[in-house]
Amino acid sequence: MKKILFVFALSLLSSQAFAVLINFDVDANGDAISANTPITDQYQAWGVTFLGLEDGNAVDINAAPEPDGNAAPSAPNVLTNCSDASPGCPGGRADSIEIFFASAASNISFMLDTLGSLEVTFNLFDSNDVLLETQSVTSNGSLFVPVSFAAAGVSRIQGLQPNNDWAWAMDDLEFDAVSVPEPGSLALLAFTVLGLGFCRRK
Repeated sequence: MKKILFVFALSLLSSQAFAVLINFDVDANGDAISANTPITDQYQAWGVTFLGLEDGNAVDINAAPEPDGNAAPSAPNVLTNCSDASPGCPGGRADSIEIFFASAASNISFMLDTLGSLEVTFNLFDSNDVLLETQSVTSNGSLFVPVSFAAAGVSRIQGLQPNNDWAWAMDDLEFDAVSVPEPGSLALLAFTVLGLGFCRRK
């Protein structure tokens, strides 16, 4: 019986993966995202935040229709590196899009439109900022191609534009995240261990 209780408590603490899909059309609360909305913490409830960097400084990266007017995999919005995601991306363009995961992510994929022939480079890092994987990808025009990664335990993705004036877009970010044990589960384990100790003394 004591072994059964202990195994049950440990099972509550076991890591559980859950799938996430971010389409930049609705936020984590199910509310619609309007065009030209800066994307930052709209998906924090799902353990994901976004940051645009230009010369090391934070800049807007926006959810908007595809800059060249092409259909998005999930309409109406995509995520762009444009500070003004109106048609043609007339504003500034972030050097990088940084995607942060609150818990280790795996099975990461998305749809990529490089808006031309040049490659966008993606670097994946773990929680210690160790590089896990790098891919440079082009869609060879204004169209979307699937991109997937083999790395697991990912804490951050860095997406780098090929040059300072290059716009690009992504859509349908998917990944598996590992859930963190709830405080109540930790408390149950503590009580179970204490109970086993009490039974052992008896």
